Amino acid sequence: MRGHCINFAEYWKTTKIYLRIMENKNHAPILPIMLFAIGVITGLTLSALAAWPDFEASSYEFARNTNTPLNGLSCPIILNRNETGTVSLTVSNPTDRLLNPSVKTQISTREEPVSLLESLRLPPGESKKLEWSIGPKNIDLHCFIFAKALVYASYPIPNREATCGTFIMELPLSGTTFLMLMVTLSLAGMGSGLYILNKINRRLERTEMNLRPMYFLATLILLAFVVSFMGWWIQSIVAIVIAVLTSIALFNLNLK
Repeated sequence: MRGHCINFAEYWKTTKIYLRIMENKNHAPILPIMLFAIGVITGLTLSALAAWPDFEASSYEFARNTNTPLNGLSCPIILNRNETGTVSLTVSNPTDRLLNPSVKTQISTREEPVSLLESLRLPPGESKKLEWSIGPKNIDLHCFIFAKALVYASYPIPNREATCGTFIMELPLSGTTFLMLMVTLSLAGMGSGLYILNKINRRLERTEMNLRPMYFLATLILLAFVVSFMGWWIQSIVAIVIAVLTSIALFNLNLK
C-alpha cells in the first residue's frame, strides 16, 4: 500500500458484509449491532489513517543520525489536499544549566526534503515551541507529508531525533473537521449500540447476550485512537490488529 491513497470502496464493502451478517441473525437486535459495527469500522479506519503516515515517515528518505528518540514533535493527523497546517516541536531543558542546542528540521517535498537549522537558548527548566508551516508543496508519495526533527547534542543531552507524518485527502472540508466527525461517528455508533443492547438485556432479562466482548472491542478502539493520535504507530498497529481479530471472532460468534 506504500505510496497509494486509501480505497474507501473497501470501507463500504466491509460495512455491507457486517450488515449481511446482521440480516442472517433474525433473532438478534439488528439496529444496535449495526450501529456498533459502524462505530467499530469507522474507528478502525480512522486509527489506520492516523498511524499510516507515521509508519511511512519512519522509513522515508530522511537520513538517520541517532537512535535516541525525541519527544515533542507533532504533525497534523489529516489535511485537505489544498489545506495548510503546522508542524510543531517543543524542546525542553530538564537540566540545571544553560543549554544551546541546534535544531535541524526536514520537511518533505515532491523533490528533495527542505532543511532548516535553528539555534536555541534554553535556560534551566524552560521550553521553547518551534513551528513550521506545511501545505500542498510538501506532499510526497501522492498523499503524505513527512517531517523530521533532529536536536543536536548539548551536554549532557545527546543527539535526539523524531519523525512524523500527515495523511492528505481529497475533502470538501478541513482535515480537523473530518477528524472530529469521524471520531464522533465512531464513538456515537459504539456508544449508542451498547446502550440499546444494555436496555434490551435489562428489559427482556436476557442472560445469553454477553456484551463483554463488545465492551472489550470498544476499549481497543479507544486505545487505538489514543496511541495513533499521539504518533505511537507501533502500539497503534498492535491495537488495530487485536481489534480486527476481536471483531472477526465476535461476528463469527454471532453467526453460530
